[in-house]
Amino acid sequence: MKNLIYQYWDGEIPAGCKVGQQNMEDYARRIGADYLFEDNPRFVTNMKRYAAVYGCFKPIYDESFHDYDNVLYADMDIFAVDGLKENIFEDFTAEIGICTEPCQPKHRAQLTGKISGVRDEKWARAVKRRWKVEMPRTGEGLLKVYNAGLTLYSNKGLLKAREKFIPFKKYMRYMKWKGLRSIYLSDQNYLHTMLFVANMDYVELDNGWNSYVHWYFDSENKKHLNDMRTESTKFVHIQLRGADAFDAGTLWKITNLPAREWELEQ
Repeated sequence: MKNLIYQYWDGEIPAGCKVGQQNMEDYARRIGADYLFEDNPRFVTNMKRYAAVYGCFKPIYDESFHDYDNVLYADMDIFAVDGLKENIFEDFTAEIGICTEPCQPKHRAQLTGKISGVRDEKWARAVKRRWKVEMPRTGEGLLKVYNAGLTLYSNKGLLKAREKFIPFKKYMRYMKWKGLRSIYLSDQNYLHTMLFVANMDYVELDNGWNSYVHWYFDSENKKHLNDMRTESTKFVHIQLRGADAFDAGTLWKITNLPAREWELEQ
């Protein structure tokens, strides 16, 4: 099998993302996969603030990627744990693999800002009205949240997505018309929508492949750490504010050590 891990950055790459690049390249080498990082590919240029994030879909539309059996796209703030040799491509048979953000549905239900459970429902209604598909829900009836920062494609998935995904700007225009902004116009909700609009054969990957850590504020505006790492964690998605500027040692600690040992200023 011929597998590729793809990463890119548009703009000046931050120090922390350079560390992430080397980390992911090292992981690719350990599992025998090819690795490609592109510095300022600027695949999408005509969508203002959203242009850079939609570059993650380059493997779908650039035929050079179609020579691979599988392609993994990973954000630059995703880090493999020390010495990881488990192969993310092994036994993958679906068209697309993606991870949920398991805490987000309940968290968003308590929010009232630009990203919230109320706006999630508005987005889901807009999708259903336009494309006649239902968005999946948790056992509690809340809308699931998928993280587009790590997306695994089979060759069949890339080709089908190229044929079936609707144009980026068409999706964005519709969502703007429905009064939605922010993340609902971005790559994440676009991909979430396309999984169902294009009837993709997708699987929810084990969340150990995308164990995220980030700060959040409760209803009393108190800051808390949401650390989703477990014993089965393989990749850590470091979404802490300012982490793009962290040095290699700090990022290694966050990836591999308990939070009490990170030595971060709160």
